[in-house]
Amino acid sequence: MNDAYLEKLLHSKKYQDVCPDAVRRIYAECLVRYKKPKDAEKAAREALHGITGAFNGLDSRALQRLSIQDDVALSELLSRHASTRERLPLAAMDALYARIFEVTGPPGGILDLACGLNPVYLIRRFPSAGPVVGIDISASCVGLIEALGAEGSRGICADLLNPESIPGERFHMALLFKILPLLERQRAGTAMEVMRHIDAQFLIISFPTRTLGGRNVGMEGNYSDWMERHMPPDRAIADRFTTDNELIYILRETMSPSDAGNSPDAPSLSTE
Repeated sequence: MNDAYLEKLLHSKKYQDVCPDAVRRIYAECLVRYKKPKDAEKAAREALHGITGAFNGLDSRALQRLSIQDDVALSELLSRHASTRERLPLAAMDALYARIFEVTGPPGGILDLACGLNPVYLIRRFPSAGPVVGIDISASCVGLIEALGAEGSRGICADLLNPESIPGERFHMALLFKILPLLERQRAGTAMEVMRHIDAQFLIISFPTRTLGGRNVGMEGNYSDWMERHMPPDRAIADRFTTDNELIYILRETMSPSDAGNSPDAPSLSTE
């Protein structure tokens, strides 16, 4: 696609950190809705703003902080991304994973989708957890993971709406924290498609229970209803619990992905 407006998006200071495949996809989708490329570019910028706000504050100073080993420096780094900032302090994050590991057992390889800076926390706090593979559309987040140099761990800058971006290797667990509603808003049916592509013994899925302003508007009931009525055919609920602002499901594998491949698709996730 050779388009001057697309090139502006790809090379803009605001979105140059975003996975190019995601920028191209969003712009192409906007071109379908708008006749003029200029209008499509404007709509694409609005869409990109909606999915990049969590990491817009990252800069080179965050990378420099990686050389400092104390908890204060780690907390400061994690506070730079919205997804990890809301789980701080470190004691609360430690407690969350202790609860998860009680069900799953000690981790032996973790895949983190739309990971943000969470792999930095995992590698630092659980060095024996096995390789941590993080996928995100932010090149900065991926770069921070790579800079750690943890054996076997890596970051992948990719667009999750392309299921082929999910690694094919086997993992002990996969983390999908608050990502399914965001994927579903972009393309109906993607939430189920992504879950089907993951080869892991456990899926750890979370949903928001409060708005960004902290209001309780029934989100827990909505997401709980969806999750329990539309389970992937090869999964069962191993545990369900809530934190201050998240609903957590731990899904265990009940059959091989190939055995589940002929099952009918589940309806899409409503995010209203």
